[in-house]
Amino acid sequence: MRKIATIGEAVIATLAVSICAWGAEKKTAYTFTSGEVQMAVGEQAKPVLDQLGKEKEVKTLTNCANGGKDKVYVYENFDIYTTQNEKKDTIIQTIVLTSAQAATEEGLKLGQKPADVKKAYPDAVEEFGLYTVSLENSRIVIDCGMKNDKVVDISYEYVESKK
Repeated sequence: MRKIATIGEAVIATLAVSICAWGAEKKTAYTFTSGEVQMAVGEQAKPVLDQLGKEKEVKTLTNCANGGKDKVYVYENFDIYTTQNEKKDTIIQTIVLTSAQAATEEGLKLGQKPADVKKAYPDAVEEFGLYTVSLENSRIVIDCGMKNDKVVDISYEYVESKK
């Protein structure tokens, strides 16, 4: 009986430590999830694109500053814009949600109201119908249109750190 109690105590202690460690994790970037694939702006593009599989379309963007190496990968409910960073690594620059089937981690979708934006992102700064929230090198820009009446665009953007 004592051996069973000891095993039970060990399991409970392990769970407690795991839960505390999980709760203590600090979010360092806004992330977007499609199916089983979680992605963030600023991270290496190739592993994410490989996990997502075949895109509907790939467009090369004209960018004289980057020698035409910027691309847009078009998927069913979102687009991924890639660019090269100063180390010449291809990274995710922007993620744009393109349908109400896609939502932010906080549950916001195209078509929702400004009140929903404020509920999902209480710290959002609003200016002329554009709501912006920032977290380290990532930000989400939510456009509620000229009338500021519904969400018409949600973009995750990579922001270079200021040194």
